Amino acid sequence: MKKTIATTVVLAAMALAGAVGAQPRAAGPRQWIQARQAVVTRLLQQTVPAGSPAAAQRDENVTRVLHQMLDLDELSRLALDPLWAERTPAEKQQFVGLLRQLIERNYRQNLDQTLGYAITYDAENVDAAAGTASVRTTARSRTDARAAAVSIEYKLHRRGNEWIVYDLVTNGSSLVQTYHDSYVRIIRERGFAELIRRMQSRVAALQTGRSVTQ
Repeated sequence: MKKTIATTVVLAAMALAGAVGAQPRAAGPRQWIQARQAVVTRLLQQTVPAGSPAAAQRDENVTRVLHQMLDLDELSRLALDPLWAERTPAEKQQFVGLLRQLIERNYRQNLDQTLGYAITYDAENVDAAAGTASVRTTARSRTDARAAAVSIEYKLHRRGNEWIVYDLVTNGSSLVQTYHDSYVRIIRERGFAELIRRMQSRVAALQTGRSVTQ
């Protein structure tokens, strides 16, 4: 599961993390993603010394925008459905906070790898009545012509006047479903407190670079 999640977040961040500037008001979902891809590429191409304040600021800018572009509340709800309704407001807040940290730290660990991929865009699919859309893209390695292409599908819905991503499907593997299969099983077998303990342990491991056996 960890490898799938890391791959999804790294590649998807190329599109999600790019909205440093203003978004065009009537942008369709494909244009919405493409605009962010162009900006994030310019951002990541900045020459900054590793470990410097400038590098930290670059990473912080990208992370902040990722938070704005990904609907973590909806992703969290879907990840624990149907058990989400059983959680208290405090438990929901704790879960969303930990999930945010896991996604952020997975992303930051692999930030520079995103420049190694070229993205092409297929046609968008919009359901105006439902306020949802999907955009299919393909990521190909710039350095290894023999490497298999990676398909990435963005699932979006409307939030006010803007689009926002609530799920990412990488090579047919849904980020929401991946979390759901693992997290719901843990809750049913060991309880919600055990899930929180494991998530906290994983966050701590990502902070220190150590491995976690669960």
